[in-house]
Amino acid sequence: GGLKMLLWRRAFERHLKEVIGGNLELVWTKNRRIMITFTHKKGAPVLRLHESFATADEKLKNDLVHYLSKPRAKIPKSVREFVNNISSEHEEDIEKVNPRGENYDLLTIYRKLNKTYFGGKLKGDITWGRRFFAPRKRSIVFGSYMSGACLIRIHPVLDTELVPLFYLESVVHHEMTHEYLDTQEGAHDEGPRHSKVFRNLEKGFKYYELAIAWEKSHLSKLLMYKPVVEK
Repeated sequence: GGLKMLLWRRAFERHLKEVIGGNLELVWTKNRRIMITFTHKKGAPVLRLHESFATADEKLKNDLVHYLSKPRAKIPKSVREFVNNISSEHEEDIEKVNPRGENYDLLTIYRKLNKTYFGGKLKGDITWGRRFFAPRKRSIVFGSYMSGACLIRIHPVLDTELVPLFYLESVVHHEMTHEYLDTQEGAHDEGPRHSKVFRNLEKGFKYYELAIAWEKSHLSKLLMYKPVVEK
């Protein structure tokens, strides 16, 4: 039951800390695209594991611990098979990702920016949010990054006739910067969410200044946006 699973997770975490170090942070996720990530943030090791590993038997647990404790070790066959089985079993349960919009394909934009600005290192997902518009808003969140799921969501108002490509790219680049600092060892974001490190990377986007100017002059239109209904 739930209590047994919780106790097992705690025992597994204690075991990992004994091998890797007491400052280890273990995060259980639902992300089936990236089921294991092992990075360092603020000098401390951070391990993200898919929650299915909580059902692992002793052999799989030991193989995983050995792999994580040896920086250059190859992924054990048992771990690879476990990941493949879980991925296929739950394929239909994966959160629906819809990168292709009516005007823009987010995956194409993500891949382009990944190659240009992040050395092709990022491996997350990107999707349009639900197509829900509420005119007369006072604020709007154009993009968000979910750390545990490595998922970027973009507000569908940016998939409309109002928005130029360079501005959409600036929003995607902003969220990808969060992903980069969250996942790349040695490049973690120290301190505030939008730290000096983050801002310096963000300003590396080619159209950064232009995007800021465009948003200032068009924000009111985006807040008041109503979808065009074709008769």
